[in-house]
Amino acid sequence: MGKTGRSSGFDGVAGRVAGPVMARMNRDMEFAAIDELAPEPDASVLAVGFGPGVGIAELVPRLPNGVVGGIDPSAAMLQQARRRNLAAVQSGQVTLAGGTADAIPWPDGAFTGVLAVNSLQLWDPLDVSVGEVVRVLAPAGRLVAITHVWAIEKQSPLGRWVKAASELLGDAGFDDIFHRTEAFRSGEALVLRAEKPHLCNRIAP
Repeated sequence: MGKTGRSSGFDGVAGRVAGPVMARMNRDMEFAAIDELAPEPDASVLAVGFGPGVGIAELVPRLPNGVVGGIDPSAAMLQQARRRNLAAVQSGQVTLAGGTADAIPWPDGAFTGVLAVNSLQLWDPLDVSVGEVVRVLAPAGRLVAITHVWAIEKQSPLGRWVKAASELLGDAGFDDIFHRTEAFRSGEALVLRAEKPHLCNRIAP
């Protein structure tokens, strides 16, 4: 996502080929991210880097009174996700847009939760992107990101990356930052969760 996402290789023929593979291999990660988020039936959830839309398709029945938004820089993924979620898009429950994490096209506080499956490592600039996520989250909103360890370690050793990302999340205003590694069908992944403080927590005594 972000500037890196604009040239991430998931468009054109490559995107059309990669989409079905991603839908199959990342399905358990998408479901785990939603379980970790644990949204209420009336929640509003943003998927950043939704890929072929498998996670969105799982979110829809879990949010009978809620809404889902999504951004992804790939036109191929946008097409596949819209096709996979056509009824929900037509009803207005799901809104999908081309975009990147550093410029989220929704207003402040629009969402109670944000999901990022295998996209956090592509947010660029990371600090600006995290700031955008904080902005569109309502007070007490939660971010859940699940990312392949191998993808993170292309940039930095896992421990160093987690430390830097956790500090950045804290500086941006998140608290209750939690992480663990977990085995998935496609390999080991980092599960990262952070919460935006409730409004009353920001009021000085």
